[in-house]
Amino acid sequence: MENILIIILTICLIIVVTFWFLFYKAFVLLSKTEFTPKDIQPAVSVIVCYKNAKQHLHTTIQSILNQQYPNFELIAIDDFSIDGSYDTLEHIKDDRLLLLKAEKDTPGKKSALTQAIVYAKNELLLFTDADCIPASTGWIRSMTSAMIQSEETEIVLGYGPLHKTKGWLNAFVRYETILTAMQYMSYAVFSIPYMGVGRNLMYKKSLFLQHNGFKSHENIASGDDDLMISKIATGKNTVVNLKSESFVYSDGKNSLLSFFNQKSRHVTTSVHYKFEHKVLLFMFAFAQLGFYLLLVLLFAFGNISTLILVLFLALKWLLQMIFHHKALKIFSEQDLYWRFPLLDVGMMIYYMTLPIYSFFRNSEW
Repeated sequence: MENILIIILTICLIIVVTFWFLFYKAFVLLSKTEFTPKDIQPAVSVIVCYKNAKQHLHTTIQSILNQQYPNFELIAIDDFSIDGSYDTLEHIKDDRLLLLKAEKDTPGKKSALTQAIVYAKNELLLFTDADCIPASTGWIRSMTSAMIQSEETEIVLGYGPLHKTKGWLNAFVRYETILTAMQYMSYAVFSIPYMGVGRNLMYKKSLFLQHNGFKSHENIASGDDDLMISKIATGKNTVVNLKSESFVYSDGKNSLLSFFNQKSRHVTTSVHYKFEHKVLLFMFAFAQLGFYLLLVLLFAFGNISTLILVLFLALKWLLQMIFHHKALKIFSEQDLYWRFPLLDVGMMIYYMTLPIYSFFRNSEW
């Protein structure tokens, strides 16, 4: 029995290391990607859908209006806020800003986003959230530059990092954000895109209309970003933008409960991904979780030398640290490098507890 468990442990290690090697390879390729400057600067419609976002909204809207891009409109749509969010924007006098109020009060924000997209006068749609701040005044320019490199490109996947603060919770939520980005960006590099994040996402309006918008998953409150991309993205029409000027920052959750509430919504949408995407995501999470569970099981009940088990663990950590160094550097998150072993154990606990928590929680936007 112990020999079988050792074999399964080895298989889990091989699967994990293979995934991390592919992540590394993808980010090496992404680091070499250059978007050739072009004279053309197509019009862009930036869309921000918000609900009870008074605390951050004005700062976000102003940071977008400060973008150094000659031709864009900003559509801010209020999705039935009750905290006076809409009132904080009414005094802003800028012809580029269009204030809308959602017409239908439905779970999630798909109805409000659809309304904003219909109002948008431009082909290129750039999305972010009400609590997000672009890293530079070149955010729109960078995302548009990625879009116009090829006539085939219809989707640009951006990155939305979290602000750094003290504490292990912030370190963990930042690491989870990085790991999620490493997966969806790597898959896109290898022509199997499956999701994007609404904090930083661009696609063409005609593509949205061609696929009847959110129609196929309008009954699901969440998924306006990942399910949409899963539906419309292909290996040919999707690119990744990892230029630092294209990053859009937001605050991480400041409590474990709020973090799990946020992530439980992702679980409810991930079950609707395409089959091949679910298989790959399951393999990665299962191998990570299985490795640690088998390691603990063999240590507690087996007759295997402790040194051998320690070598298994050391090999896993060493290879992963080698393979994710490139991504951490690109993301400017090097401070997480030496925290990795504890963060990796934290991810194992996360993989075990999140599905259980999500099962007993009713998600709402």
